[in-house]
Amino acid sequence: MSDRQDVSLRTRRTAQGVVLVDHACGGCAACAAGATLWCLHPTVEGHDLSPEVPLSRAADLVGALLAVAALQEVPASETVLVHGDADGATAMLVRSFAAGRVVVASDLVAVRDELATETTGRAAVVVAGKDARGAVRAVRRGGHVCVADPTAVLPSVTELVQREVTLVGPLDVVGVARRVDAGLWAAAAAA
Repeated sequence: MSDRQDVSLRTRRTAQGVVLVDHACGGCAACAAGATLWCLHPTVEGHDLSPEVPLSRAADLVGALLAVAALQEVPASETVLVHGDADGATAMLVRSFAAGRVVVASDLVAVRDELATETTGRAAVVVAGKDARGAVRAVRRGGHVCVADPTAVLPSVTELVQREVTLVGPLDVVGVARRVDAGLWAAAAAA
């Protein structure tokens, strides 16, 4: 993440790992609109958002933080479906932030039995992994798909319109990061 200059969330190397750093200026149009992740004039210094985490876990933690930031942009839902590893950092952070039940599955089609209690048999919100297209097929009509991975396979416009699905990306990671305590950072890094 540290080499991406199009977002304000970056990493800073330390002696034993990395620290997630926010470089948002706080004053540009994007920051004023609440989209600090997309700051138009990032600062040079920035401020730390996390404790030191292992370099090998930084990408997963950034992805988890972005996924939860996207989840914060959608209406609360009774059930949130997370596409990914049940023991991964994203699942762990989503469980900590979601108001309702969290179902985690590596196969979005096979999870139908777990969602049988939902009126439509589908979750209203899906946190997509690398397959946003599959997430659009798994979410209920009119639902929301949270997409945090810029390399995710995206659905076509036709698929979005036909299913009346809204894709949602992260706007602000600072608010989410401030709510993650040291213990949760450590647990997510170990996941």
